[in-house]
Amino acid sequence: TDLPVMFTKKNSLAKMPEEVLKRRLKVLIKFNKVVHDAIDFIDFSAGSSHGDDLYSCYIKVKEYVTLKTKESMTKQILQKAPTTKGKTEITLDRHKAFMLKNSGTVDHSGERSLFGQLWRQLKEKMMQLRKKPKKDKVPFKVKFKAEGGVDAGGLFRECLSQISEELNSSCLPLFIQTPNGKTGNGEFREKWTLNPSATRTTHLEMLEFLGALLGMSFRLNHLLALNLPSIFWKQLMDDPIDANDLKAIDAYCVQCLEDIINSEKEGLGEATFSTLVDECFVTRLSDGTEKELKKNGKDIKVTFANRKEYVALVEKVRLEEAAVQMKAIKTGLFKIAPQSLFKLYSWKELEVKICGKPTFKIDELKKMTKYSGCDEKDTFIQYFWQALEEFSDEERSLYLRFVWGRSRLPTFSDQFKQTIQVKGSSKPDDELPESHTCSFQLDLPRYTSVEKAKEKIRYAIKNCVSIDTDQNVAETWDDQTIQQSNSAQHYHLSLIHISEPTRRYAISYAVFCLKKKNKT
Repeated sequence: TDLPVMFTKKNSLAKMPEEVLKRRLKVLIKFNKVVHDAIDFIDFSAGSSHGDDLYSCYIKVKEYVTLKTKESMTKQILQKAPTTKGKTEITLDRHKAFMLKNSGTVDHSGERSLFGQLWRQLKEKMMQLRKKPKKDKVPFKVKFKAEGGVDAGGLFRECLSQISEELNSSCLPLFIQTPNGKTGNGEFREKWTLNPSATRTTHLEMLEFLGALLGMSFRLNHLLALNLPSIFWKQLMDDPIDANDLKAIDAYCVQCLEDIINSEKEGLGEATFSTLVDECFVTRLSDGTEKELKKNGKDIKVTFANRKEYVALVEKVRLEEAAVQMKAIKTGLFKIAPQSLFKLYSWKELEVKICGKPTFKIDELKKMTKYSGCDEKDTFIQYFWQALEEFSDEERSLYLRFVWGRSRLPTFSDQFKQTIQVKGSSKPDDELPESHTCSFQLDLPRYTSVEKAKEKIRYAIKNCVSIDTDQNVAETWDDQTIQQSNSAQHYHLSLIHISEPTRRYAISYAVFCLKKKNKT
């Protein structure tokens, strides 16, 4: 599966005899070995692809280089790149972030969201994200306020999963739903695009921090499950962008532009054009704000004669609408990861390297799963795998996050250093499974049917996400958190239908709030 882009295209290769394909594959493998062995002679710091040097030659042939070779070259270069020593522990208040999500408001100041809390604690220590690639290397440790658990990697991964969710949501001002997603038109409706209105100082500082996190992900293979369109990744790499990238976020806009530019083919002349097209030299950006395409554009009508200029200006303005935000991201990104290394990859490869594979097959999970106190041939284990087979892609991602703290698999299986251990539990059939994300363990009750396994596993992965809280929570909540939560309309929990750790959390919190209220 690790073939270059050009080798997987639907072309005449499909009609070639098997022996010919094998010989070509051997040549390709030898070519990749030559490229890899030449790494010490390539000046990646130059970053120029316009000369006759080896770096320029590589850029011209990189589509023939496998992703595996690129990963190996990147790791070798990063081993020699500058790093920063030191590690810190971050304390994050997930309850505060929960309240933000339920309130429907936007965290412009970066004080309530987990991403904002992380930014505020790390913005002066951002360079600590610049570590050498190493097995299980984490640049900082995480502690969740009012929740138990010692971070051996699981809390760190859970932190990245949650901030990825926040970034692709309306609780932060950095990204917005694409026009395709808002209107239900076109493709890629699940994507989020940079917000052109994110121009406050705090917005730009948070975007710079996001860039640093992307650099950390690139260096250390800690995935950020972001749903971002092609225009984002291409601009990140300074690749050319065109109307196809605009179409991927705003298909209706592109369709209107095509109708205008092709009006002559549709039989519209100068006389009839103005009766059907009532536009001025303005356009609406992805956030809905109106922008003039030229000085006094509101007063300049689009005519048959100037229609091509109008279309060109709309396309240019829309493609560059988030240039300020992208610049901030790049500032943070290139502080952590060398800029020239990104040119090793195509934009699609870079997206997968940083974000992981959005979907995966159950066979991939089976290969990285071992068993304790049970066997893969046991009936309840067969029910377990059959349940996962019948899950949707979204539910499979939730399962992966439940046991690992991440919702996506890395690019290659050998980047998954640990194995998931499924331990047969003695709990009765109506109990929920439990997970230990730091040790990659799933305690699985011996369910007596596929339907029972689906019901309990599905509920657990969707509702049981808190860390065990066997501690005195009365000492961990502050007055501000309590004040935000005193109103019942802000805090809804059904104690009957939540996991035992979460239930203890809710009861302890409710008792503490009542005591606090009685004192005042």
